[in-house]
Amino acid sequence: MRMKFSQSILVACFVLSMSLTAAADAGVKVIALFFDKALLQVGDEQKIVKKGETFEGVLLESASGRGAVVVIDGNRVKLGLNQSIAGNFKKPDRSSLKIYPDQIGMYYVKGAINGKSTRFLVDTGATFVTMSGSKARSLKIDFRKGKRSTAQTAAAVVPVYQIKLESVRIGGIKVPNVDATVIAGDHPSDVLLGNSFLRHTQMQKAGSVLEIKQRF
Repeated sequence: MRMKFSQSILVACFVLSMSLTAAADAGVKVIALFFDKALLQVGDEQKIVKKGETFEGVLLESASGRGAVVVIDGNRVKLGLNQSIAGNFKKPDRSSLKIYPDQIGMYYVKGAINGKSTRFLVDTGATFVTMSGSKARSLKIDFRKGKRSTAQTAAAVVPVYQIKLESVRIGGIKVPNVDATVIAGDHPSDVLLGNSFLRHTQMQKAGSVLEIKQRF
């Protein structure tokens, strides 16, 4: 599927790349290059990926006008514009997800709650999926219908609501009927991916990479 972009240089690079001999369907190709970003093609999917982001199992480690460094299954590969890795690259199992740490070792991952996109911070110390009241409202969650209690924070005693989420998803891992806690106010800033979701998965680390697999 072709993507439309307003930047003229990106359109030019895209059109040029489509006129060249395509990489194998299961390959990884650099379509366009920018500072700390690259337009990657993985199989038949394309996306502008920022430095540090993972797309279809491919991590963009760095990018500039000279080339991009990608990491595939722990292997670093440098690719120039229109260069590709073809042949034996295999797209990841949708029920398995690899998460790479940020600069301070935190594991963030994009996903969805009740079908609405959000970002999670993996937190094995959290009993439940946990979010702020502000985040819940942005996700159209009517948390005030939940069971109300209170909790002591560093600043004050705040209302806390226990609710049930229709579904929580990261990658191809989707869990229905997930228990969650909503803390009134603006904190935490990210949704904490706690054990009410993680207990339905298996987690293991290979070096710094966290792999999460769905239990069946």
